[in-house]
Amino acid sequence: WWAGPASTHLLALMGAEVIKVEPPHTGERVRNIFKIRGTEESYPYLMLNSNKKGITLNLKTERGRELLKELAKQSDVIVENFTPRVMRGWGLDYPNMKLINPNIVMVSNTGYGRGGPYSTYPAQATTQEATHGLAAVTGYRGGEPSKAGQSYVDFLAAWACASAALLGLRYRRRFGRGLWADIGMYQLGCYNVSEYILDSIANGAPGE
Repeated sequence: WWAGPASTHLLALMGAEVIKVEPPHTGERVRNIFKIRGTEESYPYLMLNSNKKGITLNLKTERGRELLKELAKQSDVIVENFTPRVMRGWGLDYPNMKLINPNIVMVSNTGYGRGGPYSTYPAQATTQEATHGLAAVTGYRGGEPSKAGQSYVDFLAAWACASAALLGLRYRRRFGRGLWADIGMYQLGCYNVSEYILDSIANGAPGE
């Protein structure tokens, strides 16, 4: 929805050639929210995808997956924003991608990373703000937990994914091979409330 496209938007603003891959016919779901009156365009889609090129591929078909592999052969970075089962099920996860292009830098953004009991769960920033505790320390003192702005953890993930892509390219330049960065949005959210967690551990103080 947001984190992956926002991260590649940052890279596009820095001058990268970014090619956005969408499913045919419908495109991605962000196309359908906050549409501009009288058009088929949406404000979030235009914002997240300015400065990008775009293609449609049906990755549920063998032909679509083969075309993506051809694209991967001549790319520096792939950013994907699925739950872990999706790319693995298509044979497009990092172990397979590095066979196609050993120099590829792959950045995967998931809700809960590739391991652990929650790894198969889909996630959105809104729900994660509640589960990792950000909502508990946002709002008015003594009041109910509150949402932190608009999809805050998605922005944390966007910055992390863009940074991972840049650090991956630096790593490749130094060591001569690509790498895989596994970004877990939940973990980023926990970092964001780390001072409250430490205060609770060290002093028994409840965050508010």
